[in-house]
Amino acid sequence: MHLNDYGEAGLRTLALAYRRLEEKEYSNWNDEFQKAKAAVGADRDAMLERVSEIMEKELILVGATAIE
Repeated sequence: MHLNDYGEAGLRTLALAYRRLEEKEYSNWNDEFQKAKAAVGADRDAMLERVSEIMEKELILVGATAIE
């Protein structure tokens, strides 16, 4: 069964993935993340989502599991 199948079957899924980052790339991302985390107001969730999406690209899947 594949990861998409787990979700379609209604199972809770957990995936572990990674990618290598240059220190400067992480530092720039972390600056934006800290700003989003400290934000107050209706835009906070959208800011956190945007910054998270930046990091969650080009990942290498290590493994996945699912439970009922």
